[in-house]
Amino acid sequence: MYAGKPEHIKLNNEALIRGALLARREITTADIVAETGLSQTTVGQIIDQMRRSGIVREAGKRASRLGRPASAWLLDQEAWTSVAIAVENGGLVWGVANALGEMRDQGSRSVSGDPIDSALGLAAELVGAEPARDGAPRLALALGVPGAVKEGKLITGEFSGDWADVDLADLFAKRIEAPVVVENDLNAIALGYAKSAESDAEERDSLAYIHFNGGACIGSGLVLGGRIIRGASSFSGELGFLPMGGGKILDDVIVEVERDDERYAEAICRVLQTVNCVVNPALIALGGRGFRFELEGAIRARFEASADELVRPCLAFVPQSLPYYLSGLSGLAAERIFPDVLIARR
Repeated sequence: MYAGKPEHIKLNNEALIRGALLARREITTADIVAETGLSQTTVGQIIDQMRRSGIVREAGKRASRLGRPASAWLLDQEAWTSVAIAVENGGLVWGVANALGEMRDQGSRSVSGDPIDSALGLAAELVGAEPARDGAPRLALALGVPGAVKEGKLITGEFSGDWADVDLADLFAKRIEAPVVVENDLNAIALGYAKSAESDAEERDSLAYIHFNGGACIGSGLVLGGRIIRGASSFSGELGFLPMGGGKILDDVIVEVERDDERYAEAICRVLQTVNCVVNPALIALGGRGFRFELEGAIRARFEASADELVRPCLAFVPQSLPYYLSGLSGLAAERIFPDVLIARR
């Protein structure tokens, strides 16, 4: 939403300050002013409101540029709760994170029936276990699903047939009485990896995660400018449909060459070249249970030989994507607790 009304400017300022607090465990008012560009008065007023509402607390006094000790602030780790549920065929994985993004509880369970139905019950169970809070609710849920999602609805993927006309975000929100966001699994993984310590500042703003499920169905998640890129129809990143010549798409080719080391490395290199030419991210990460990690060296060598160093992204290989999946979902859930307001620029 783009806005310029005073109440929207205030919400945007609050979002900037929360971002500064999340980026650093302890931060002074002067440092927040320097990082956000907001005035000392504005920061002081918002910090005081956050303190009174239990979102931040004073961490003590720190040396300041002005010579006098300054108060350092940090987010209260219990200021809000993010619930993340990852839906897969045959099972659910879940995590509950505090305001600092730290998982304080997580687990998994097998399901024999419809995973979406099971996720609905799990959501009610996890939210019901959270302690009641005074004032405005500070809990939200993010639901991760395989397939493209648009406006809370599944438009592709293995569950889209049964749930194509259902607004899952609305269905879950009514059940748990809290804000809900539904997101594609690979977008959530990309966002989680972008937030991680493994990626530097530039890579957090510009990253492509490519996921190999085994056999057909190759997809990706894109993060540019620190935000997920979904495309006009929420279909961005569906790399499996890339034409590879001879009437074949990438999914077909990967199945054909999966056991041929040289042809497999060449096919992966072509995918990397395509993503680089179209998106040119700072980092491309590859993962998934279907990816042949033992060929990491051959793939890296081919890619480095095929792309000029000046325009070549860094490569990363991600054998375990689940922690990033839950981290990305918990971050999306936290965003749902607070309004997202952008100030229109002229």
